[in-house]
Amino acid sequence: MPPQHRGGRASRRPARRSRSGSAPYLFLIPNLIIFGAFTIIPAFYNFYLGLFNWSAGVTPTFIGLGNFTNLNHDDIFWDALRNTAIFVVGDVGLMVVFSVSIALLLNARIVYRGFFRSVFFYPVLLSPVAVALVWRWVLEPNYGVLNMLMRSLGLAPQPWLVRPDYALAWIVLIHVWATVGFYTLIVLAGLQSIPPALYEGALVDGATGGNILWAITLPMLMPTVFAVLVLSLIKAFEVFDFVYVLTGGGPGFSTLTMVQYAFRAGFGLDQLGLGAAASLVLFLIVLTLTALQFVVVRITKAEFV
Repeated sequence: MPPQHRGGRASRRPARRSRSGSAPYLFLIPNLIIFGAFTIIPAFYNFYLGLFNWSAGVTPTFIGLGNFTNLNHDDIFWDALRNTAIFVVGDVGLMVVFSVSIALLLNARIVYRGFFRSVFFYPVLLSPVAVALVWRWVLEPNYGVLNMLMRSLGLAPQPWLVRPDYALAWIVLIHVWATVGFYTLIVLAGLQSIPPALYEGALVDGATGGNILWAITLPMLMPTVFAVLVLSLIKAFEVFDFVYVLTGGGPGFSTLTMVQYAFRAGFGLDQLGLGAAASLVLFLIVLTLTALQFVVVRITKAEFV
């Protein structure tokens, strides 16, 4: 009897494992349903919408690639594409540089390190609309804090958000200020995951701080920097709220981005198909650049291996 009893227990164990193995998938089902309903289905519907000439209250007409042809002949679309490219290059470049630099400082043994970490992350917790409204008040031409400070110093006030050459630069700086804390936190986690034994061995060998930074810290930090690069690139292409509150795409169309162009076409001009086509172009650009980054990183890793 004892052997049979033990055998019976052994036969029941696989059933318990199968039930426990399916439990995580059961917990994922509600999230997958929400993700499908609010992300996957609208994305496919957007593909469908881009093939039609569609306005509110009007029967949609199938025009195939007509909306994409209209985009090609629209000067405002090309302005939006150029502005988006300038914004992405400036935003992502500054984001990577500042996030790595700030993380290196916050990882050092400084006084009130926990306080400074909280200060740099705090803007991330604020509403983007609230941040943009505060900065719009700071940069207001007549009564803004910055121009009042310049007057007190005997300097001429500047129309910061009215001049095209100033407006886009300020949007980049404000967006970096508001979101760099999030990427700094990612880089900081990457720094703390580097084994301390590497630093100890380098110090024993007589390496200086600069040598350690270039030979150990930055190479070990490359995967984290790549993650920051991809995430910041996607977020830069998606920027809308900061531009909408600060300038509304103006003056003229000097700060109009691709997302704003799609919003303007769909809800401002009542051309839903054209707005969907513009969003599809943006999706293809982001997908191509992200895939290209992965290829470059894999090639780079293969060369070092």
